[in-house]
Amino acid sequence: MVQSISDMTFLYKDTKVPKEHYKKLLSKDYVEMVEANVSVKLVETIYNIVSGLNNESPRLFYQALLLLDKGIKPGSMTAEQFQALTVTTDQHEQNKKSHILDKEAHETFDNVLKNGMTYFAGDND
Repeated sequence: MVQSISDMTFLYKDTKVPKEHYKKLLSKDYVEMVEANVSVKLVETIYNIVSGLNNESPRLFYQALLLLDKGIKPGSMTAEQFQALTVTTDQHEQNKKSHILDKEAHETFDNVLKNGMTYFAGDND
């Protein structure tokens, strides 16, 4: 079976992948595969919660993320921190940014998606 997969891969633009690579991947423990599936399900659950909160109140959602990122608990915010939070949120809303995360996170995601880990590994040297 491993040789057949290697042969099928070769049919795509003469891409050579040693059969040992597929043998290693197919011999992964069942536990590893289950862990990966559980991780995806947890991300999906968190995504659904976060998406719902963002849809319900984008302003409050952004403020909560900012406080989380700054390490400030809402219940112990000072007046100065509240002012900074309000001004930052107002500025964010005026700029109408379509992304919550910074540009670098999006660029990394897009480049790895397009070029695979080769891009990411080569970029960190």
